[in-house]
Amino acid sequence: PQVGFQIKGRKLILSKVGDISIKLHRPIEGIVKTCTIQHDVDRWYACFAVELPGVGKIKPKTATGVDVGLESIVTLSTGEKVEPPKLLKRSEMKLTREQRRLSRKKKGSKNRSRQRLKVARAHRKVRNQRLDFTHKLSRDLVDRFDLVAFEDLRIRNMLKNHYLAKGIADASWHLLQSLTAYKAEWVGKHTAFAVANGTSQECSCCGETVKKSLAVRMHRCPHCNLTIDRDHNAAINILKRVGRDAPDLMTARGLPLGTPMKQEVPAFRPREDVTPKKKTSLTKFFDKADLGVDAINNWAEFEKRFYGG
Repeated sequence: PQVGFQIKGRKLILSKVGDISIKLHRPIEGIVKTCTIQHDVDRWYACFAVELPGVGKIKPKTATGVDVGLESIVTLSTGEKVEPPKLLKRSEMKLTREQRRLSRKKKGSKNRSRQRLKVARAHRKVRNQRLDFTHKLSRDLVDRFDLVAFEDLRIRNMLKNHYLAKGIADASWHLLQSLTAYKAEWVGKHTAFAVANGTSQECSCCGETVKKSLAVRMHRCPHCNLTIDRDHNAAINILKRVGRDAPDLMTARGLPLGTPMKQEVPAFRPREDVTPKKKTSLTKFFDKADLGVDAINNWAEFEKRFYGG
């Protein structure tokens, strides 16, 4: 039951506040359970959580692997690429100009307060543009495929790379995964997350490992002579890793999944059941001649105190 709020026509009645006129941008479907009031710069929003009847899961007939990146925001296992809009870069000059004007205003003045709103609105515009683009991209993926497979990336750790952090944040990989997941859940479709280790290094044809740096954009396998874009190769591997646990799935091209690969880690790991990795001693990767005995001993002491080993 609703507690503390009620909707009557175009009025929202809040306890201890009273009647508030609202603009409903779409009809509310389902049973309203909660109401949350949010403030965004100079606007107020009422967000309603509703209860809808459940939708049964369908058996996937089409699937795609999705490799996210910076040069192409997504590369599908079908070979399709989507170029990143780079919204932050396009608006960076305006944001910098408005921020510089704000820094020149006297603290506590009305001019500073007005300029602060201008800066906030500029950031909100970029945020809304990014959200709009990601909504449309995730909708396209869910409409075309019954199963969408992503890499289970540790995006928070990747943001620690100061050379790539701005680009990764602007690409909004996690937002894309989240929006795709809930859209698929709505219509009974599926999202899956494959282990990300070595998807670009492993050959999608023969399964052999072909080492290459980030600067190398083409995958050329010396074992089976496969030449393919590295992101396309990674997307196929992501789809195969999910397919090994669901061999009845079919790709968008009608090809069976589950091709044997050299893989020593589980091919598929649901996010709800992430098992901790086996602890290994890192001291064996260092050479005492390079770091010195004291450094090795200090690291061993750290491992002992941290892991309790």
